[in-house]
Amino acid sequence: MRKFVALMLFVGAFLFAGGFSVSLSSEKTGVVIPTPLTKNVGEYYVSIGVFSIAELEKNFPRAYKLLVKHHGKPSRNHTHHLAVSIWKEEKGKEVFLSDYEVEAEVRSPLLRATRKKLTKYPHQYGDNYGGWFDMSDKGLYHIAVIIHENGKTKRVTFDYLMQ
Repeated sequence: MRKFVALMLFVGAFLFAGGFSVSLSSEKTGVVIPTPLTKNVGEYYVSIGVFSIAELEKNFPRAYKLLVKHHGKPSRNHTHHLAVSIWKEEKGKEVFLSDYEVEAEVRSPLLRATRKKLTKYPHQYGDNYGGWFDMSDKGLYHIAVIIHENGKTKRVTFDYLMQ
């Protein structure tokens, strides 16, 4: 857990330092700084991250190409990538879990909802789930992650403010 917290603090500091100048111009460009969120769901944790496709293409072209390989090319209506990690702590280490079917429902501030099955893709610590979504409206989004496991379904909800 300590490594994960340290990683999240490092990422947060990096995003703050790197994103400070971006936030000054974000009103003009619509750039959103990615923010990971985590919830405990009993025996494991669920973390999400929302990333602007434009930022991914510009700043992380290798990651963007990997996502296109696994999710397909985003449509012109898609503006963001939703990443979902399912993980647990074992012997002081984070173990990423990938034996699930995962869906996400993204409800916009205008109450439009899109629900889709997320596809699995690799990252440096294990597998994540993700997909492209239209998150072009400003305001509070409600994101529900639906995890299907051995005939059981768990629903984890997050609120995400798009500024």
